[in-house]
Amino acid sequence: MSLCLMVLFYQQRGILMIHRIDSSGFKVNYTDPNDYKAVVIRSNNPIPSQCGLFYFEIEIINEGKNGMIGVGYCTKQNNISDFMPGRKYVEDQENKENKSWGYAYHGDDGYFFCSGSGKPYGPTYTAGDTIGCYLNFRNDDKKIFYTKNGINLGIVCYLPNNLDDLKNNLYPFIGLRSQDASVEANFGRKKFKYLTMTNDDIGKELWEACWINSETIDQYVDELKNKSNDILALISRGKAYLIIGKYEEAYTALTRLLEIESENIIALKYRGEINYIMERYKESIADLENLLKIKPYDAWADEAYKLVKELNVDYIPAQITLH
Repeated sequence: MSLCLMVLFYQQRGILMIHRIDSSGFKVNYTDPNDYKAVVIRSNNPIPSQCGLFYFEIEIINEGKNGMIGVGYCTKQNNISDFMPGRKYVEDQENKENKSWGYAYHGDDGYFFCSGSGKPYGPTYTAGDTIGCYLNFRNDDKKIFYTKNGINLGIVCYLPNNLDDLKNNLYPFIGLRSQDASVEANFGRKKFKYLTMTNDDIGKELWEACWINSETIDQYVDELKNKSNDILALISRGKAYLIIGKYEEAYTALTRLLEIESENIIALKYRGEINYIMERYKESIADLENLLKIKPYDAWADEAYKLVKELNVDYIPAQITLH
């Protein structure tokens, strides 16, 4: 089942629409000369019911006048105009099951909003950034996390258990309320720019366990535990635990790998990311500094290093040249 963008709601003044979706169905522009009203665009189909993990990317082409862009998921019933994604929750009083629910990570302030309530989450984002949005349907702890330019920002929330049949009624969506803003969605029709876990990274068997037949991943990872000195097994365990949100387990596997191979760039990258997620900023910076010594022109490591340093301003860094 393919996905493309369709209008969820919009405001209209005379004959002027405040949005425009291009002919590909994946790029949308906010065309109103003002930015008084929000426009929310969702995919034409819900997330496929067989998915254990779902991912899509939004590339920010132009953040517009004020940068008010939101990326997230919503139920089909979400039809509230004038609100950016995640800022409003409505329950049909006559039909309690007809809940309008949505959440989003906002670019102008870095806040995460879920059905009306907001909290600080990650860095702001702007033109040139790519926001990845992950949804883990694998188990009872259904969780959501984002990436910015491939950097995992950590679990932001868990899906509510009181939304009936949520798995067949959840849509990727985008909200815009910024003059001249422009974004492009990728639901997999072309290669993802920053997919955390790919077939090339970890091998076909584990990739299929994570993304296709997700019920087998726990069994597969358990089997890898017996290979405590196997570099490839430790890489697979560390990355699999990272993608499903088991950060301590991922940290343990990657630390063991670095004990065996101290300059393993995969372990340094992902342990640095895990330390950042768990707010161990000094440890994260140390891993990223070691990674940059080995790969001084690594764009991901450059950006991750700058991001973590901003959060740990008292840290005195080693002599690292950023590119």
